[in-house]
Amino acid sequence: MPHDLLHTFGRRVRTLRTLHGLTQEALAERVGFQASYVSQIENGAKWATLETLAAIAAALGMTLSELFLEVDQPRPEELDRLATALAGQSLERQRTLLRILEEALRLSAQR
Repeated sequence: MPHDLLHTFGRRVRTLRTLHGLTQEALAERVGFQASYVSQIENGAKWATLETLAAIAAALGMTLSELFLEVDQPRPEELDRLATALAGQSLERQRTLLRILEEALRLSAQR
């Protein structure tokens, strides 16, 4: 996999991990390997096997397809800002904010 895709994928894993309120250690524990390996994946220094990627996806409560979303296409800067803002919140608060956003989108679509 090209170097830039490794870094992009690593950032995706880091973003998802933090959105789930997990440390590198907690994610590593869920998938059964060392936190240093999670760090290497997140920093684009190591690639993982398909089995490891499936385990990471499962630990994050998603499919492999969802894990790879936006890896090969850039994400708008606004979404990065939103992800950063949410990352500092508890998982419960993230879920509440998501419900609020979904309701706002539903209401705006009715207009």
